[in-house]
Amino acid sequence: MIHIAVCDDDVKEAEIAGRIVEKCCQDKGIVCKSRIFYDSEALFYEVEDGEYYDILLLDIEMPGLNGIELTNKVKKYLPDAITIFVTSYEKYVYKSFEVQPYRFIPKKDAVKMLPAAVKDALGLAFEREGKFYVAENQRVLEKIPLKSITYIWHREKYAYIEKSNREHTKVRKTLKQVYNELPEEEFVWVDRGCIVNLAKIQQIAGEGILLTDGTQLGVGRERITELKNKLREYLIGKEGLR
Repeated sequence: MIHIAVCDDDVKEAEIAGRIVEKCCQDKGIVCKSRIFYDSEALFYEVEDGEYYDILLLDIEMPGLNGIELTNKVKKYLPDAITIFVTSYEKYVYKSFEVQPYRFIPKKDAVKMLPAAVKDALGLAFEREGKFYVAENQRVLEKIPLKSITYIWHREKYAYIEKSNREHTKVRKTLKQVYNELPEEEFVWVDRGCIVNLAKIQQIAGEGILLTDGTQLGVGRERITELKNKLREYLIGKEGLR
């Protein structure tokens, strides 16, 4: 099931967006659960309390937290959330790039442009939803969504799978065994003791990388070129899916 949050302090606009979301889910044949918020801080408090959303459809100009501020705060808990901005103020388009929105829709064109943006976002969320890594130990069998894996490292006889919620799962396997069980187009070696999810890399600088959750990792010198090439291929492929 795909979870969607719509947030706009204009009740009428929020309800229009909500109806578009419901229609898009029906058209795509995807089971969705959507919720409308008229207060940005109310949405943040829900996320802070553990509520999960795959897609955020947000107005930018709102009292309290504006859409960009809200996205910045929510991303700490939901780094994989797909954000679509719908706003009357096109002056925010460049400012919004700071939080890497999936789409930016002028409100005057929302009825025309929003359905396509929502359907594309649903397709991406659904694609992510169906991908898992099965972590199996003597006591535990866990399906871990690939979208929630940030990086994987090794200590002694165990591989530790770090997740977006700051928790980890350990499996009694070598890193090479785990890597061979993951889609190679989505994960990359950054050092002989660490594998990273390409979707989680925010920046490569010098001999280090910054992940979307703020984690900083070192990169082996011999792997920098390979890492940059693989990230470039991943990003180009991702753009091609839109």
